[in-house]
Amino acid sequence: MPPPSVTSPSSPALAKATGQRSFLIILATVVVVGSVAGWLILRSSRARREAIAKSQMSTLSPAAGDDLVAARALANYLVRLRAQVREHENAFLRLQQQKALSWHIRDLAEIERDRQIVRDFLATNARLTDTLKYGDGFIRAELNTAKVPASARDTALALYAKSQGPVLPLQMRVRRCDEVIGENALAVLNLLDLNWGTWTRDEPTGRLDFTNSITFATFQDYVAKIDAAARERAAAQEELSHYLPPLPQP
Repeated sequence: MPPPSVTSPSSPALAKATGQRSFLIILATVVVVGSVAGWLILRSSRARREAIAKSQMSTLSPAAGDDLVAARALANYLVRLRAQVREHENAFLRLQQQKALSWHIRDLAEIERDRQIVRDFLATNARLTDTLKYGDGFIRAELNTAKVPASARDTALALYAKSQGPVLPLQMRVRRCDEVIGENALAVLNLLDLNWGTWTRDEPTGRLDFTNSITFATFQDYVAKIDAAARERAAAQEELSHYLPPLPQP
């Protein structure tokens, strides 16, 4: 009886979950923060025009100036967010380029190499998750650092919460999927390491052959979880691609 085998999974679902739609991981938040900052700038400009119309003086009212400072504080959060998105996408690009999820392993050193690639992917995902999950806290900190008065600060935070509320669950679904992909990829690498010598790879087909049926079943379970998470990720990104938060109303 031949040993159990499985074709090494370069998951089509995982490829679909990234590619051209990768920027959607954060696009909705960029729109949310940008729309709130834009509204604050618009309100400040309106106040300036009204002041000029009334007095022929271009002195900016304190409230209008506070709006501009608040908008700059929101922009600081956006810079942080974009940097972490680039960092995470670079980690995922390396995951793809090095074929770390194809299990194309010829020696133990390559297992450790792929482990580090996956750990980096998980680490950047964790940082991005925190920035999204605690976005209101980071924005509050930026507003406090800029010494924005309480009224302007509370207005900015309320607008952010109202606009971000509907889209945050979708963003967190994507982050959770990346976490599942990374955790199960590490589990596969640990399994192949622990069972070194009891499996082989057929280079022409990419198939892994296992001499132990339990190891084979465990491998299949991990791979199935990776593929399921990749499909869920693609579905969440598809929803994000159709989502445009409404502009906050004054």
